[in-house]
Amino acid sequence: MATAMLVRAIMDHVSPIFKLKNFSEVANNYPAPRSFSEQMKQLDTSLRKIADTHLHQPVRKAEVLPLAPQVDFRGALDVLLSDIVRLLQ
Repeated sequence: MATAMLVRAIMDHVSPIFKLKNFSEVANNYPAPRSFSEQMKQLDTSLRKIADTHLHQPVRKAEVLPLAPQVDFRGALDVLLSDIVRLLQ
């Protein structure tokens, strides 16, 4: 759960680095190679929905914790962080 929540927090805070209003704009409007845009769209749609499920679900008597494959967005996150480092240098 923490992985999904932390990556979601990163997504929610990085749009000003790209000079855009929100992460959806980064995914859809940032002038970047298609491979970058596709990775950001994956984060914006798939990860956002997974994180929202865990963030907005009240505590229940029994939980099924997400397995690693459900929150494995390493590739897309690495692409995002690499571009952030490039922009901030």
